[in-house]
Order: sequence, then C-alpha cells, then structure tokens
Amino acid sequence: ADLINSIIVAGKIVPSEITCGLLWTEIQRMSKTTENFLVDGFPRNQENVDAWEAVVGRAASVQFMLFFECPLPVLEERILGRASYSGRKDDNVESLRLRFNTYKNETMPVVNLFRKKKQCIEVDSSLAREAVYALVKESLSEMTDQTRLEAPLTERSECLLGLRAWPKKEPKS
Repeated sequence: ADLINSIIVAGKIVPSEITCGLLWTEIQRMSKTTENFLVDGFPRNQENVDAWEAVVGRAASVQFMLFFECPLPVLEERILGRASYSGRKDDNVESLRLRFNTYKNETMPVVNLFRKKKQCIEVDSSLAREAVYALVKESLSEMTDQTRLEAPLTERSECLLGLRAWPKKEPKS
C-alpha cells in the first residue's frame, strides 16, 4: 500500500503487473455474483493494455472504455474542492498537474486506440454531476440488468458520485 501511495502522490501510474494482478483477483472473486464489471481508471496506458492481455488473455473481454472528458480548469476547481474533506495526499494543484500531464502523454493514446476500435463511449464530465450520471446510466443501459438499472442508488453510491455529502464522522471519545 505504501509503494502504491508513493507512486500515486508522484503523479505516476502504478506498475501494470501490480494493477492487473489486483484487478483480476478481485474480478474472479466477484464473478460468482455478477458477469459485467466497470473498472475505474483502467487501462491508463499501453503497458496496462498489454499486461491485461498477458494476465487475463481471453478469460475476460473488454467491451468498451468510458472516457470522461473534462477541461483542466474544471478539474482543478473540483479537486481543490474535494481536498477540503478527502484526506487524499494527491488532492493538490501540483499533483493534479503532474497527473494531467501523465494522462495526456500516456492515457490519450489508449483512448485513441479504443476510439479507433469503436469501443470508446465519450462523456462530457464538465456537466453537473446529475447530468453526467444520467449520461453514464444511459450509456450502460444495454449491458446492465434492468432491475439494477432502475434501483435507487444507495447512500454510499450517492456519496461516491458526489450527489450527497459524506456523513460527518462522530468524534471518538
């Protein structure tokens, strides 16, 4: 965990062999209860794509990439707003700009690869959270069990999506 955290704080990408191993282990564990998975923030570079293919091969297929496009000024405003409560060491302008440069240099070629294969669903994430959620929900509707699609979000899901504030933690006595 310390190694991964130090890599993230430096604005770098966690080595693919670590990421793929963790992802595949969790997918195998969860595959007993679901058949579709949405993996946030992966793949981030060509090395991730290659490692996924080497580790997983044909055991699982990647259907598409959700690409959330958002201008840097909007990202900065949101990250700095989140910094007031997140506790994340990388929620600062310096780390954000390092991450954004890494993204442009390493992630955009993967986005373009998925675009070329017609497997890229693009979402304007500069919109309000509710609008972005509606776009994502619509984009995933064909691949999502209708019961789950129509179910109300849990409180935790609403917090994760930023649709609700996280409950305040009670001070320990």
